[in-house]
Amino acid sequence: MSNRTPVRKSLLRKIAWLGGDRRLVGLSGLISVTLCWIMFNGFGFFYGISIALPALLFLGILWVAREAYKADPWMIDIVLRQFKYRKYYAPKSDLATEHPQVRDFT
Repeated sequence: MSNRTPVRKSLLRKIAWLGGDRRLVGLSGLISVTLCWIMFNGFGFFYGISIALPALLFLGILWVAREAYKADPWMIDIVLRQFKYRKYYAPKSDLATEHPQVRDFT
């Protein structure tokens, strides 16, 4: 008799909003709504640009987020980790070059 614990796919699956990573979609939605509010107060209701420009910005970022999530659901995490460790893994001109000395590790 086997005492294996089943691994559920629902626990490993990333949460997606509108087909993209939830952090990227949520942040772009917040930025678009804020931009729409600021432009609406500045230009007024008669200028359609105050709604069209933030909507196009949101739809463009949503398309990028969907494509990234479709290619690899963990892609945003990998990019964020790359930004975090960028100074520790500096590019080298060749294999014989020494790594740069970094004092702190935060």
